Amino acid sequence: MTPAEHSPRAHRRPLRTRLLLVAASGLVPLVIVLAWGINYLIDERRVQAERSVMELSRALATAVDSELRSIVALLDNMGTSDELERGDLRAFQLTSRRTAEQLGWRRVVLTDAEGRVLMRSNEPLGTSDPIAIEPKSVERVIRTLAPALSQVVDTPQQKSDQFVVRVPVLRGGKLIYVLSAVLPSDMVLTVLTRQDIPSGSVASVFDQVNHRVARSRQVASPFPSPSLKALLDRGDAQGAGRTVTREGTDNYTGYTRLKDWGWVVVVGTSVAGANEGLFELLRAIALGLAASLGLSVLLVWVLSRRILQPIEALKDGAAALGRGDPVQLPPLGVVELDNVAVALTDAAADRDRAAAQVNDALRSAEEANRSKDQFLAVLGHELRNPLAPIATAVQLMALKGDEKTAHERRIIERQLVHVNRLVDDLLDVSRITSGRLAIRREPVRLADVLTQVVETIRPSLHQRSLSLELATGMQDVWVAGDEVRLVQVFNNLLVNAIKFTRTGGSIRLNAAVAGPDVQVEVRDTGVGIAAEDVERIFELFYQAPQTSDRAQGGLGLGLPIVRSLVQMHGGSVHATSAGPGDGTCITVRLPQCEPPAAHESPAPKAAARGTGNILVVDDNQDAADTCATFLEMSGFTVRVAYTPEAALEVLREFKADIAILDIGLPGMSGYQLAGLMKAAPTRYGGALVALTGYGQATDMAASQGAGFDAHLTKPVSPDELLALVDKLSLSSSADTRS
Repeated sequence: MTPAEHSPRAHRRPLRTRLLLVAASGLVPLVIVLAWGINYLIDERRVQAERSVMELSRALATAVDSELRSIVALLDNMGTSDELERGDLRAFQLTSRRTAEQLGWRRVVLTDAEGRVLMRSNEPLGTSDPIAIEPKSVERVIRTLAPALSQVVDTPQQKSDQFVVRVPVLRGGKLIYVLSAVLPSDMVLTVLTRQDIPSGSVASVFDQVNHRVARSRQVASPFPSPSLKALLDRGDAQGAGRTVTREGTDNYTGYTRLKDWGWVVVVGTSVAGANEGLFELLRAIALGLAASLGLSVLLVWVLSRRILQPIEALKDGAAALGRGDPVQLPPLGVVELDNVAVALTDAAADRDRAAAQVNDALRSAEEANRSKDQFLAVLGHELRNPLAPIATAVQLMALKGDEKTAHERRIIERQLVHVNRLVDDLLDVSRITSGRLAIRREPVRLADVLTQVVETIRPSLHQRSLSLELATGMQDVWVAGDEVRLVQVFNNLLVNAIKFTRTGGSIRLNAAVAGPDVQVEVRDTGVGIAAEDVERIFELFYQAPQTSDRAQGGLGLGLPIVRSLVQMHGGSVHATSAGPGDGTCITVRLPQCEPPAAHESPAPKAAARGTGNILVVDDNQDAADTCATFLEMSGFTVRVAYTPEAALEVLREFKADIAILDIGLPGMSGYQLAGLMKAAPTRYGGALVALTGYGQATDMAASQGAGFDAHLTKPVSPDELLALVDKLSLSSSADTRS
């Protein structure tokens, strides 16, 4: 740890800042006292403002309450009228209409003891809707036999909204009617404007659900601002706090709740107006402090200038050192600083020497890595090139039905599979170690993968037994993975088990659910593993000690590839063995995933074979001839070219539907040849297939970019080649028909 990292951050302030702190330290006590005084004044001003708005809200609440109670008294008096006593609703309606018009009410409503409307003063008798507006307040009167006040009711057709005051009409203690006055909310606004509200304040009245009844200043929204709603939601009978109005004004706000009605009266005054005089005082104090601090800064600048200039030069030198630039420092005039300058210059020289060594090492490592990748790619290509005609020749032998060579042909087929697997393992290891191997994650039914691998591997058992045991429920287990790579994992494990299990031995593949994971065990009765080798068998190129004849063979790549692929799927793999001669068990755990959405897949159509013209271009004459012979035996018309120039000549007289091109041709690449084929005069328009020993992802991407329809890696199985050719032939025929 460097001294700069070990020291607290405060100990690394610039020298000029330290000098400024010393000069300004005399202002600290004054600043503290002023801060305390200002905080006290602000708090006092807040308390005074909140007390003022609280008192005003109580006064306005008293005025609103008085107005509502006067309406209740008037309704009580109307409830004792002679007309209502004798049930003369027509006469009572005339009296109610005159009262409503005189007092500015919208109407008087009479309901029975069950809440049905009997009469509205502004409608002919017998035509009224029996449902009262805001029926909850009617129900409250019926339930409590006490006056009630409704919520505000929106009336878009009127200038203002309305609310209802309701009183019970009792006879002998029994509810006979509910008498209501429907009033415009402007009536409450009139009550507010009659009061002496300061010009910088705003008064509002809200109903039981915080819907605005009236406001001394008009605003579009009928509801309180979020901060005011939070204050009112406390539910206290009265209170005060700081809010922001709908207009965006910061306010000191007080409220009083009308006890019997549930309405609340709110008064707010702007914080800026309440603190106007205080702000002037604060500005004066701030100007005084700024002037004092400015004087201190000026003094520090004058005193530190001669000290800081050499330090700035050192800082520039250090920055040049960090950037990798040459460090050149003039004499600084201070012994200690000159010593630092010499140290910086020496450090720059050491840096340049170290950087040169690091760059040389990086270049060597990069060249070695490139050489390795190039070597592996060329090795794969050169190995696959001769494998391709061998594989095709074996298939041709099978097609010709020569049973005398069947035994030898099967030996060649097995050894071809072994060599091809070695090549694939080498290239997979290269891609894994360089981080270039990508997998495609999608839901895969693991039971299908295991069944496929077991059926594929059975021909290689050679008097060894292989059993697959799937636990109950395994048919419904899915994992998120790349099906091709999962097949590779379990194929490698079974091939490894066969390799180390003697003739007559047995291999068991068990799969079961283990919590959120699925666990697959490959257990054999083979040679086993010593305890000191169990953890090392997954290391790259490692092989447990063997006899000098290397009966088991291999490069030690299968299990490392298994471990890497399993880890890329989010799983784990480990091995156990009781020791040499007691067999081995390798366990793979993979996380489960949700099954894919159910869908129906169309039944595959049978491919038609043996139609169309094919051009095969390969400088390996054996590979080209065997491929052409196989295709001809399958019914296609085939032409062969061993050079790009010969291919162009063939196309002048042969109309090919499909062209199978080797990429590593003499004189030009298969990509360049494809471009010339599409140009004049041949203007080739058929399908293009790359058949090459280069099979890395970059090679496939290059083929796609060059316009190839498919990329096959040598040695390709005859069935795979024939399936692709059939598919392209069908596609070409469909294009011709369209």
